[in-house]
Parts: sequence; C-alpha cells; structure tokens
Amino acid sequence: MRGEDVFVGIAFFLAGGSGDVEVGVKAVEDNWSRGLIGKKYNSAYFTRARGRIHPVAPGRFLLTKEEGIPYVQGLIGEIPMRVTTLVVYQAGTAHSFDKFLRDVLKKATRNVDIADTYVSGVLFDTLLNDISITTQIRFVYGNDKGDFVSRATRFNKQYKFQTKESKEFHDRFLIIDGKGYVIGPSLKDAADKKPATVVVLNASDSKKLADLFEDIWNKAK
Repeated sequence: MRGEDVFVGIAFFLAGGSGDVEVGVKAVEDNWSRGLIGKKYNSAYFTRARGRIHPVAPGRFLLTKEEGIPYVQGLIGEIPMRVTTLVVYQAGTAHSFDKFLRDVLKKATRNVDIADTYVSGVLFDTLLNDISITTQIRFVYGNDKGDFVSRATRFNKQYKFQTKESKEFHDRFLIIDGKGYVIGPSLKDAADKKPATVVVLNASDSKKLADLFEDIWNKAK
C-alpha cells in the first residue's frame, strides 16, 4: 500500500470517519507507526493524497466525501492501524472538537454514558441535543458551573436522560454503545483556550472503562 493511501487511512480514523472534522497533518504524522505500517512517514504523502483530502488551512484538511471517505471504507481491514487512537485538538478549535463528538454521539443507538467533573448548561446545546431521543443517557458529574441541573430537568422530559452527582472521580470519559473515549479537559470548554485530547479505546479497554463508569454510577447519589 502506498504511503499516501495510509495517510488518508490514518486521517479517516482521526476524523472518526467524518468529512466534516478537520484533521491536522501533524496529528497524522504523530499517529504514524513505522513498525506497524512498514514505511517511514514522508511529508510528500500529504500532497499526493490531494483529491481524497481537501486543505482548509495551513497544516489542516478535511477528508473529501466524494473520494476520500468511500476510498477508505473500501479498504477497511487492509490499513495497518493501531486499535487505540489519539486525536489532538489545538487551542482555538473548540468547534472542531464539538463536531467530532457530535458526529459520534449522533450514531449512538443504545447507550451513552458520560463522566465529567465540571459541567454547565451549554452542553445541552453543543453536544447532548444531537443524541437520539431513543438512546439511554447517563451523566455523572462533579460540579455544576451553571444551569446544568436546571436544564437537565427539562431535557429529561423529552430524552431518556439520568444524572447523578459524585466527587469520587477525576478523569473525564464517555462510553458510546460500548466504545470508550477518554477526554482530557471538561466537555464544556474543551479546545477553547488550551489543547484537548481524545483517546479512542479498543474493545478491551472500552470494557474496563465501562466497568469503571458502573462503579462510579452505582456509588453516586
């Protein structure tokens, strides 16, 4: 497989399979593993991938919906990728961060479990509104920084939404239909003034994260 093909494949996974999520060239390079892929990263791969990717800013691009996404979908299983992926969002890219999670949350069909230490009512507008009303949502939080609890009451009248408060956890994470996502900062202002990271877990680690959530949820009030 050519280097530009692998470049597009890595970008596909960093974007969560979406053509609306910006990907950084540096993020592709950082996720390039010569040991697994069998060849060294080359900056020329970015240029050779044109058509399947579309530059939108210096060092940043989108996968094209006409060529890029269908191409990778046809190669799934052939691209030598790590099963756990790190996605990095630089400061000032809060919109792209939210869009990445919205695209993931929209696809949820069964369960969404969220653990976040600092929350606010803005989450209902930026993320939670995009979850299907038929999906079961559980949200455990540490501190309400404004309007989260009051808006949760109204939200629960339309959505299958439960909340609990707990001071017994520190890390932020999500489990969406059994797949785990570890988030660096709190969701309410991630990638706003400081960089934000998302680690997409493999099946085994997702199960460990789901077990952790159950333990926190069962002990919360």
